[in-house]
Amino acid sequence: MGGVCCGANKKAQNVPGSALDRVISQQDPDIDTCLLYKLANYKKGGELVDAFNNGGQAEVEKLLKEKYSIYLYGEGKGQIINRSEYLRWKYRNQAQVVLPIEASLSAHDPLGKWQDHEACWQMQFRGSLGEALLHVLIICDTRLHTRLARTLLKFYPKLSLDVVEGEEYLGASALHLAIAYNNNELVQDLVEAGANVSQRAIGSFFLPKDQQRAKPAKNTDYEGLAYLGEFPLAWAACCNNESAYNLLLDSDANPDDKDTFGNMILHMVVVCDKLDMFGYALRHPRRPASNGVVNNSGLTPLTLACQLGRAEVFKEMLELSCREFWRYSNITCSAYPLNALDTLLPSGKTNWNSALFIILNGTKEEHLDMLDGGIIQRLLEEKWKTFAQRQFLKRLLILAFHLFTMSVAIYLRPADRHAPLLGGTEAADIARYGFEIVSILNCLSYVIFQQGHEIKNQGLFSFLKQLSHDPAKLIFLVSNLLLLTCIPLRFLGNKTGEESVLIFAVPGSWFLLMFFAGAIKLTGPFVTMIYSMIAGDMFTFGIIYTVMLLGFSQAFYFLYKGHPSVQSSLYSSYPSTWMALYQVTLGDYTYADLAHVTYPALGKTIFIIFMILVPILLLNMLIAMMGNTYALVIERSEKEWMKQKV
Repeated sequence: MGGVCCGANKKAQNVPGSALDRVISQQDPDIDTCLLYKLANYKKGGELVDAFNNGGQAEVEKLLKEKYSIYLYGEGKGQIINRSEYLRWKYRNQAQVVLPIEASLSAHDPLGKWQDHEACWQMQFRGSLGEALLHVLIICDTRLHTRLARTLLKFYPKLSLDVVEGEEYLGASALHLAIAYNNNELVQDLVEAGANVSQRAIGSFFLPKDQQRAKPAKNTDYEGLAYLGEFPLAWAACCNNESAYNLLLDSDANPDDKDTFGNMILHMVVVCDKLDMFGYALRHPRRPASNGVVNNSGLTPLTLACQLGRAEVFKEMLELSCREFWRYSNITCSAYPLNALDTLLPSGKTNWNSALFIILNGTKEEHLDMLDGGIIQRLLEEKWKTFAQRQFLKRLLILAFHLFTMSVAIYLRPADRHAPLLGGTEAADIARYGFEIVSILNCLSYVIFQQGHEIKNQGLFSFLKQLSHDPAKLIFLVSNLLLLTCIPLRFLGNKTGEESVLIFAVPGSWFLLMFFAGAIKLTGPFVTMIYSMIAGDMFTFGIIYTVMLLGFSQAFYFLYKGHPSVQSSLYSSYPSTWMALYQVTLGDYTYADLAHVTYPALGKTIFIIFMILVPILLLNMLIAMMGNTYALVIERSEKEWMKQKV
């Protein structure tokens, strides 16, 4: 049994977990020369298994006493290993080694976050993943391997300190693995042997999916099958293992320890959607987990549940966080903390990480469920009755007055296009001046006072962020600014420029009524439907329709080049051909004109293909998509209206 170790993987792996797959399937070229896999391998064979099958427990104990101590630091006493020890293992099978500089290391390289630590199983006898013998026995997960692992731990307790040293599974200890395989007997033995209950599993395999890339995402969504919170206690909670959780708490594990992303126990049970463990950890009789603490993204467990769309956990958290004053039969009087729920902080500042904002910005159906019933709906009703309803009606009346004065000013403009807009002395001109002045004052009041007040209260960044989620308000603000530009254009005598601005400003001003229609139960779902169709169905259709027009507009433009009256038709230039095909899409065309093109047969063929692909296929596809959107919105009309109202 010579001292031959497994070399490190020579190629960087792009798929976390692939290294273990290759070792188990024996596709790694170093498997045959690795001593560890001759002692025990993932095919559930090896020297230890053979010894037990031949001589039973006594033969295994004899083998451990006589031969296995040479594989351990200090014959089982352990020692501190440093960066050099790790490098000797990693580059064992390379003739020449060029040590990387720290700046060139990947985000997941163990050298970049190396700290000297204690180990027992020698690095030169580690496996391809950087694992020790005890790790292999736990991963094999049979009764025989568990028995062998417990026996090995009995002889050499320091093995409980060993962690996997490779990049993918860096930091995973035997305690982590025993918890993952729900092996409570081995968890007990490891804790008694002195395993580190604060060891962190930080390998790339244990990260959220969006953090496993070469360039990790700036803001993670925490989604990942193996992201369990790094600490053994978090693993026990995420695996719903109450026995292991209690045992680790008795061993001084801290439920408030934060992982790389600032997540604690309560954050992690939200990420893993473990409803039962949330209440258990929060109200644990010995050491309850702290609630209301924010992670690195500024999210409490409650707001994290909103972010991830964990509707059931969210409702349970609200009930667990309430304070009951009195109860009579099934009637209770309870108070709920609003710091994490409401959009306003006690200081008066906007809380952009509040549950309400996160729910409203969410795109999952679960986010709509959070608005339906319960404390959130009651909070919204109280805010509506106390403040929003009065402000809603007040602003609606102001808008109606503004639209009235602006419309009258437009209708009173002189019919003669050559008549001057300034200097008129007739009654209609004087009335128009009055309505124009009032309209301009309304615009100034809205832009300077109302929007200025919001910017002052919220801050410019918060104001712009909110404006990006409210298209009706954004269009109305732009329309008011356009109306104000009419003032210098009027005094400069640029009547054409003024009318061009008004053509866009007037309909844009009326569009704000969509905002008010969204808060009415009768029209709210339809406003949501319009936004959904424009942002989804129409956008998708527009991309495909543009591709079709790019191709067919060129074909029709060249077909009509020889037409006798092409200069008087829409096919005289390439841009106007676009409008011609748009009219054809809507059914406005003259089929007889195709007989006069240079190639009549070819022209009719192209026309038929265009009619099949665009008016028949694409338009009907758009109608079907809109019908699907309509059905979805109507099905959730009550919730959609509540969201629009909020």
